[in-house]
Amino acid sequence: MLNKINESNPDIEILSVNSQEFDKYGSVIEAYDFSDMFPASLEAMNLTGSTYIGDLEALHKFDSFKNMKNDIFGEIELQVGICFGLNDMMNGMEFHKSSEVIIAVTDIILILGDIRDVKNKSWDSSNAECFYITKGTTVELYGGTLHLAPCRVSTEPFCSIIVLPKGTNTSLKNPDDKKDPLLFMNNKWLFCHKESPAVAKGGFVGIKGKNIQIAIIS
Repeated sequence: MLNKINESNPDIEILSVNSQEFDKYGSVIEAYDFSDMFPASLEAMNLTGSTYIGDLEALHKFDSFKNMKNDIFGEIELQVGICFGLNDMMNGMEFHKSSEVIIAVTDIILILGDIRDVKNKSWDSSNAECFYITKGTTVELYGGTLHLAPCRVSTEPFCSIIVLPKGTNTSLKNPDDKKDPLLFMNNKWLFCHKESPAVAKGGFVGIKGKNIQIAIIS
């Protein structure tokens, strides 16, 4: 599959998440099987676009979620939700000051960047690296890793489970008082490409270069 994806994207190198290039962004988690959450995640999807549901109560009951909490995040409250849809564009890059766990319910592609490449609140998309993640694979993205919604690999919608500290990606109480233009939501700092829909919602335009698009396999 990875060969087919790269053939469809001759101008973008898409790497395996198991390659050493991924090591600076995160790690693959192999100690848990999260497939018990897959049916409920797929059932919660709608296909009106790319959508993020930050906390899905139906996923809290599963043993795999309960068992991984302390090992990965320590004893803090977590939220577990889903991100799904037909996305194939970068549009922007966000980062959190905490890890994020992403569980691939379907095959997905992540477009990633390193916060150390940010200069004067600006990041060039030529620094991006793309990683193919197969269905059933779980990754931890380290705090400070630039990312946004996964991209689909085919005409079918993607689906991923997202685990974060509770309250992440919720609305700021006093957005007019923030001093950092990148702070977009709680525990979410966002760089937008000028073509991003988030610009109309107050997102900071801080990405130079091409708005990366993944050519899907038909």
